[in-house]
Amino acid sequence: MKFGKLFGGSSKIMRIMFGSDFHGSELVFRKFIASAFQYKANVLIVGGDVTGKAMVPIVHQGGGLYEGFLFGRRETAANADELEKLKKTVSNVGFYPIVVEKDEAAALEADKQAMSARFEAEMCERVRQWMRLADEKLTPAGMQLYFMPGNDDLYSIDEAIAEFQNIRNPDMKRFELEGGYEVLGISNANMTPWACVRDLEEDELAKKMDTLAGLIQNPERAIVVIHVPPFGTPLDSCPDLDKNLKIITQGGQVVMKSAGSPSVKAFIDKVQPMLTLHGHIHESAGHFRIGRTLAINAGSEYAEGIFKGALINLEEGKVKGHLLIAG
Repeated sequence: MKFGKLFGGSSKIMRIMFGSDFHGSELVFRKFIASAFQYKANVLIVGGDVTGKAMVPIVHQGGGLYEGFLFGRRETAANADELEKLKKTVSNVGFYPIVVEKDEAAALEADKQAMSARFEAEMCERVRQWMRLADEKLTPAGMQLYFMPGNDDLYSIDEAIAEFQNIRNPDMKRFELEGGYEVLGISNANMTPWACVRDLEEDELAKKMDTLAGLIQNPERAIVVIHVPPFGTPLDSCPDLDKNLKIITQGGQVVMKSAGSPSVKAFIDKVQPMLTLHGHIHESAGHFRIGRTLAINAGSEYAEGIFKGALINLEEGKVKGHLLIAG
């Protein structure tokens, strides 16, 4: 494994590039891979919510003209190059373009089960495309990728990741790194207003956190990827919502609340791993000390095509420097 210097010091340094909540954005994932080379990272870690939130039908209108709607705006393509450009635009914001004929679009619209199956297939295929790209770029360079889903992601995503032997999913697993470090993770979150597939009630999440704690062999060198951040910290602040999922304001100001997990906070208080890495709350990029533990939320601006990440240097069993980046 390669080592380098970033923040000074003369000892060997392991460098981690961490990102989370790409939500299907092709542009953001490619920036993530490129940033690892730019900053000479040894290990790349993804903290969850890797799939997008919608499909965008691009419907053939006849005569080689295609039409689709992105954020309510009509988009057209009149030739093959324009069609590829439109598909790329849709993919870069995290959605899935599907090129269909009018009758196919109508059939999908009329069959919700078929629509869901197509959506899931598109999500899994993009993850496979990402894994193929990562394997092609990272493996020859000796870089390791730890790629974990989040609470938004269907369990079929885990199966897609598992098809690639050089890429590791740390969800409820333990992996060893050079230097005596270990990587573990948990993809679940406490309950959200959207009742996502991996949301758990707090007591259930607490049990899983206890199981995860039992997998850790050396807390002082443990890197724990926990999708949801700890409750009541600067890493879990987000806008409060009413029963209709509308943002609450008072006096013209957005009302903020803590949306992280008390169970995650209790886990960190008790276990005190060296480093915890979080996502989930896009607005709360930052770092926070909880005893010995450095907790980091990389944040996310995937819809704008901005990659937000955390670059972390480990040296002799300690975090010797970290830097939040965006671009």
